[in-house]
Amino acid sequence: MTFDEISTGIIKEAMTIYIAVAYEQKHLPLGVKSRVEFFAEHADDDLAEVLSHELIERIPSEEDETVIESYAIRLGNEKYPHMKLALRRQEGDDYRLMVEAHDRHFEVETTDPDAPKAQELQEYNRRLKAEIESRWRDADLPVADEA
Repeated sequence: MTFDEISTGIIKEAMTIYIAVAYEQKHLPLGVKSRVEFFAEHADDDLAEVLSHELIERIPSEEDETVIESYAIRLGNEKYPHMKLALRRQEGDDYRLMVEAHDRHFEVETTDPDAPKAQELQEYNRRLKAEIESRWRDADLPVADEA
């Protein structure tokens, strides 16, 4: 889907599904609640304008820092606060939604006593990502191909 075809309504719908899966009707952390409320308040606004807000993380292209490759909204989940809903450029002007687990940066040696907990968290995040992206597909939202 081209950037111009994606609306704030699409992002809001993706966010609603994400929250329902990641938090299963439990209370949202204050930071997550403020991001959800922000999108609810701006559901009919221009997407580019909304994505320029400070709540949105913008990741530039490695080749050209003036080109944004990905926009991300840190929503977390019940066990890990750093998971993100991302709108990522695939090729040219094709943008797709994806869940960034954002948990690969911690590599734990298998001899480390925390290794089982870290592996359990990564597996939990992997399953959550798969479930959210599956529900997005079911809702006919533009989802990145499975990697």
